[in-house]
Amino acid sequence: MKKIDPLYALQAGWVRYKNKAGMYTAYTIIWFVATLLISSIAAGMGGMFAFLGERLPALIIAIVLGVGTIFLSMGYAHVARKDELGEEVEFGDFFNALRVNQKQLFGVVVITSVLGQLGTFFMPEGFAALASGQLDFSNLDELQMMLEDMQEVYMDNMGIIMLVALIQIVFGIGFMFSTYRASLDGEEAMEALKWSFPRAWSNFFRILALALMIGIIAIIFGVLTLFIGFLVVIPWLILVQFEMYDQLCDKPESLDPVVEEFDYDN
Repeated sequence: MKKIDPLYALQAGWVRYKNKAGMYTAYTIIWFVATLLISSIAAGMGGMFAFLGERLPALIIAIVLGVGTIFLSMGYAHVARKDELGEEVEFGDFFNALRVNQKQLFGVVVITSVLGQLGTFFMPEGFAALASGQLDFSNLDELQMMLEDMQEVYMDNMGIIMLVALIQIVFGIGFMFSTYRASLDGEEAMEALKWSFPRAWSNFFRILALALMIGIIAIIFGVLTLFIGFLVVIPWLILVQFEMYDQLCDKPESLDPVVEEFDYDN
């Protein structure tokens, strides 16, 4: 299995963003607004099925939100791939995930959404509502009662919670490259999932180290820029993940023009 170089991914993601900063930032504004809209639609669709309990609406929300956000996020990867190939990039290329390999990507998103929600079916009734309850921070008595109820539920269901967390970690890391494989390279859903799982887990500690570095940088940069900097951080983070995926793919060494722009002495 190929190994991910975290520092290279950070640098390559930044260089790729910097080369077309205006386009990536403009698309991020569209991405952000569209994500908020999709979240509202997903919540509304989940509310329509609230009479069926908690679990099915949660699954519906996860699938709708997953499909919408992943198809949008893959736009960054499609532009990055065209840039990598040395082809001329147009703003419309951000929407290529909606034009090519839609069936493959949709299949991956549905499967991963279902697997991601699998653990919630082991949760006791009322847990999801309690965990997502709206807290009124102006009412200290209500806040204290809510926290006490949450503590009691967590303590009584510690084993289940740990199981759900483990499921989320296993599938979340294992399938993190499957969407790229399906959307960029047209791999069928199950093949994309099987391709991603061993490669992601063989790089677990490298991915963990990269996630920690990204988290620290994102928090510091976001706070220093009063969160406006997230218009830069968001595309950069997604491009870093694309670079991680790209390192795992088989390709000629001369394919990527970004490599030639690095000067590791600086």
